[in-house]
Amino acid sequence: MHLAREFMLLLGLGFFVAGLTTYIMTWILVAVHLRDHHPAERARLGGFMFSPRAFGWYLARRYRALRDKSLTGLARLGAIGAWAIVLGALSAFAAKATGGFGP
Repeated sequence: MHLAREFMLLLGLGFFVAGLTTYIMTWILVAVHLRDHHPAERARLGGFMFSPRAFGWYLARRYRALRDKSLTGLARLGAIGAWAIVLGALSAFAAKATGGFGP
């Protein structure tokens, strides 16, 4: 059982880091695209990438409502990253809840 908790912890941290990397890299591209093509949506989301509104925008796939194929292509990667952050954090917390961090 100890091995399964450690695996769940490492898997969660791996998902978290990979998702965070993807999210940060795509947010910059999406923010520039929104600034140039959809300024009202950019103003509604705000400038901070980890604001609840921007993070929820990715998780709920609200970028599809803009019907911009270029934006959808970029934002889909950010949504995958956002979900990887959520799933990685949940996995790490589940490992902690089952006693995975202590001696």
